[in-house]
Amino acid sequence: MASIQSRPKVLLFDIGGVCVVSPFQAILDYEIQHGIPPGYINYSIRALTPNGAWHKLERGEIPNDATYFRLFKADLERPDLWARFHAEKLHVSDPPPVPAIDAETLYWNMMGNSRKPDPWMYPALLKLKAHGWGLAALSNTTVFPEGHPFNEPGPEDVKGVFELFVSSAHVGMRKPNRDIYEYTLKLIRERWGQDIRAEDVVFFDDIGENLKTAKSLGIRTVRVVLGKTKDAVRELERLTGLELVGEPWVSKAKL
Repeated sequence: MASIQSRPKVLLFDIGGVCVVSPFQAILDYEIQHGIPPGYINYSIRALTPNGAWHKLERGEIPNDATYFRLFKADLERPDLWARFHAEKLHVSDPPPVPAIDAETLYWNMMGNSRKPDPWMYPALLKLKAHGWGLAALSNTTVFPEGHPFNEPGPEDVKGVFELFVSSAHVGMRKPNRDIYEYTLKLIRERWGQDIRAEDVVFFDDIGENLKTAKSLGIRTVRVVLGKTKDAVRELERLTGLELVGEPWVSKAKL
């Protein structure tokens, strides 16, 4: 159990892969289903940081429409990235042709996962909220097309747990850029007190780059490993002194 002095004042959470089922799982499922080498899609997205279609969408710079899906598809099917991935990751110098990738199906599979609460973290968040803990979220997001049903909160709305929710697509910044963390700390201080220090905040995220920036600002960090959110809940128990690991949440919602 953490000492009183080391207990945080605000708990800050990423959403995908931490509070809801990871979009990375949807990517992996798509790769396996279509015979694409696992890891390629994430590799291509990261390689185009910060100017790929995905990153622009997450900063709210382009609309979520057919043009975006064409741009995203073109990014994922770039022959140079396909060849580089095979050379660096698979040690293959003469790769097969670039596969066709249905960027729209992939995207909505990812967003569908983001509607499913994580079975270990979601009940822990509800308990933390009931005990009065300061809960904030910092998430790279996208804006859904007008009229899409995903604009409406689901019956198990993770977003509603948080008193403060910083959405990249709505503020024009995205992780891991330093500006969105500074902006989030500013909002945290406005909500919970100007005396809040960076080290009073603990940030849970599943991507190392995102945690590295947070740590550089003095924010404490916890890496959430894909498929091991139960371990992250145990760390929350250590930080808060609460019993948070119970039976996994069973969703009753039809998504």
